This record gives sequence, structure tokens and C-alpha cells, in this order.
Amino acid sequence: MTSETNKRSRFWAQVQAELRDIPLAFKKERKVPLLNGIDCYQISFQSLGNETIYGFLLLPQTTKACPLVIEFLGYMNYLQEPFQFAHWPLIGCGCLVIDNRGQGGKTQDHVPYETTQHELPFGRGILEKEDFYMKRLIADSLRTLEVAQALTEVNQDRVILRGGSQGGGVALWVNALAASPIFATFADVPSHSNILNRMVQKTGSYSVVQDYCIQHPTQAAQIQDVMGYYDLQYVAHQITGPVFASVGSKDPICPMTDFFVSYKKILAPKQLMIYLNKGHGGGEAKQIRREMQQIKKLLAKDEQKE
Repeated sequence: MTSETNKRSRFWAQVQAELRDIPLAFKKERKVPLLNGIDCYQISFQSLGNETIYGFLLLPQTTKACPLVIEFLGYMNYLQEPFQFAHWPLIGCGCLVIDNRGQGGKTQDHVPYETTQHELPFGRGILEKEDFYMKRLIADSLRTLEVAQALTEVNQDRVILRGGSQGGGVALWVNALAASPIFATFADVPSHSNILNRMVQKTGSYSVVQDYCIQHPTQAAQIQDVMGYYDLQYVAHQITGPVFASVGSKDPICPMTDFFVSYKKILAPKQLMIYLNKGHGGGEAKQIRREMQQIKKLLAKDEQKE
């Protein structure tokens, strides 16, 4: 293990230690039933900086502990209606999803940043690894997994991570840092891989980071070092599988070739679907349907073992 790898490992161990010192303070409040057979809850919990994180929990009405899909949202997307996620209970899975802090939804980003400020989240705190917005985003997502592990309605052996774009990269990050194996991870057009190249090419959310480097060239090396702590390629080997990834061959936001850098380092069982001549939408609704079918097959195969 290299010194850089050691430093990154210590950093993320410290982040997880910070989380352990914060009471979870999990709350759930039943909402009006979404559809027949689906229970819906507004949920909240505490995360870094004692920020309150808000989200939804959907559960199929069943007497058995159910599989759970933890859904991670894309950049600047936010929760509107629980109905957005009703397809997961329709195949027998619960769904837990949060509003990312400071990305337009109910979850705020109140704690001041010590270094850079910006209207866009990925321009915040970029001069120090402890200050960068991504630390908060990944920590909140790890805490979401902690919430899932506290739900008695959930089969803890069948927790599934799923996300698109920003959320796809976060799903893989959470998998890599999770203390226990994850049943499966689905990452659609995932972000947060090969970040230095993403900066140079000014693709997606990392364009704001490169803009700052151009304006402040003497700080560019410092920022590049910070980004190394958040690049998926350096933790991809820790991911437990199986992993199902999908990309668009002409994606200008999260380029396919940048994700390949991390995908090659995943040691767990993995599959990659390439949507030819497709952009950041990838397979769109077709991909969701495909994921639903893959999850049903995985669960059926797992049940045969019992």
C-alpha cells in the first residue's frame, strides 16, 4: 500500500469516526398511502455538522423483511414526489432516498465553508480535503446506509445501492467504504472517476473546479491533491459486488472513458452496458427497466439458495 493510499484510507476512516460521534436521530413519519400495497414515510436524520437530512422511505406491504434499494440522486436533482420511486416496491423492494444537501431540495447546507464559497456545491471548500463539499455528500450517503441498517423492515442481506450520474458515483463510493458487503450496486452513467481529466476537459460538475484553478493558478496543485481523495479510481478495488454499470458512448457530462479508469479496477463481479451513440441520458427508462429485471433475477437466485 502506497503512502498516498494510506493517507486516503486514514482520511476516510476519520470521516467515518466523525459520523459515529453524531447521534443518528432517525425519525420517520407516515405519509398518505402512495398506492395500494405501498407504505410511504417522510424520514430525517442527522449527519456531519449536525445537518438534518430529509428523504423518503417506501416499503411494500408485506409480513417479511424486504430487500431495499438505496437510491442516490443525480447532481442538482431533488425529491418531489415519492411516486418517482414506486417502481421499486412494485418488484417487492423498499426504497430509501434522500435529498442531497444544498442541491435544491429540503436538505440544506448550513455549515459555513472555511475555504471557497460558491453558488454551486462543487465549488465549495475545494482548497482542503476536510472542507470540500464531496466530503459532506459522501458522509450523508454513508449515513443513509446506516439508516437502512437500522430498519427492522429490511432484509439486511439484500441491501442494494443504485444511482445515476452523481448518484451512480456515490453508490460506488458508499459500496467501497461500507463495513459490510453490499448485495448489488447499480451505477448508471456514473460520475467522480478520473477527476483530474474531468477538470481538464471541464465536464459536468467538475468544470467549476477547473474554472477556479484557471483563475488561481498558484492553487491548482493544492486543489488537484484534494481531488485525489474523492476520485473513485482509488477506492474501486474495495467495492464488493456484483456491480452493474451502464454508460453512454457519447456522454459529454460523465464521459465513458473517464469511468473506464475506475471500472477496470473493480475486482468484484461486474457487468457493463454501453449505450452506443447515447449521451448523458444513457439508456433512460430502458435502463431502469433493465435494472428492475436484473434485481428480480438476483433476488430469485438468492432465494433458491435458502
